[in-house]
Amino acid sequence: MCSKIRRRDTLEQELIQQSSLVFHSYFDRDMDTFVSLLDENFVWIGSYDFQYSKGIDEFLEITKEEQQENSAKVYDEEYHILSHTNHAYAVYGRFSASAWKNEETFLYTRQRATFIWKLTPNGFKLLHLHCTMARDIPLEGNLDDIIRQKGTVNRWYDYMLLAENRQIKKEKRLLLKDIDGGIHYLLPSEILYISIMYRDTMIYTSTQSFCIRKNLNQLLELMPFLIQCHKSWLVNPLYVLEIRRYSITLTNDIQIPVGKTRYNKVREALKQTPDVLSKTP
Repeated sequence: MCSKIRRRDTLEQELIQQSSLVFHSYFDRDMDTFVSLLDENFVWIGSYDFQYSKGIDEFLEITKEEQQENSAKVYDEEYHILSHTNHAYAVYGRFSASAWKNEETFLYTRQRATFIWKLTPNGFKLLHLHCTMARDIPLEGNLDDIIRQKGTVNRWYDYMLLAENRQIKKEKRLLLKDIDGGIHYLLPSEILYISIMYRDTMIYTSTQSFCIRKNLNQLLELMPFLIQCHKSWLVNPLYVLEIRRYSITLTNDIQIPVGKTRYNKVREALKQTPDVLSKTP
């Protein structure tokens, strides 16, 4: 029984990593890696009428112009295993991708996807991918206009502006399973802050929040890059705009409490973080 559970967990983790690799390789324009993930009968359906193909060659022909575009960063990933048989797995999920079009224009997309994977003697092969864009999310932003905006409209921009400016690279991704069974595949720099109530922990990113089952000690061990600013709050110093006696303000205007006895310790920790934007005594 234990060996079956371990094998199931190993297969599920491999499946999530493969699903993530599909988009990372494609948006990196690493077509050799992307094609290696595909079944020979791969079927793709996209957002537009012409984005409908069967077979690897037809897909490559339809997307040949897109393959020449600038690469984009993929982040804020979430995947769920919907169902499976012995040799077929259905996965659905969503992610964000963005890139600079030029020095002033920022491109952003929020995508949703359904995967059908076939388990073969050589591992998982992608048999079908249905991917669509969220039309209610702005696809392009002007730097000056976005900076003047406030509120949730530009929360995604706050994160990506910081990420691009700092050229975050080579971070090890965290694989977090939420209480509904969804698997989130995140970089440490994608986590803005965390709130904790007993073993119920809310993780907040630039575009979503979700609940996992971990206590404070487990979180501190898993995420040493976070600062504990309160007995039940952790914050990523990358996004601290200001600290005052009883609160921290993040770049998206969210305020996080600071414990009375923790203020000096938090302030000193922020001083050791060169990426913090500003600090108020």
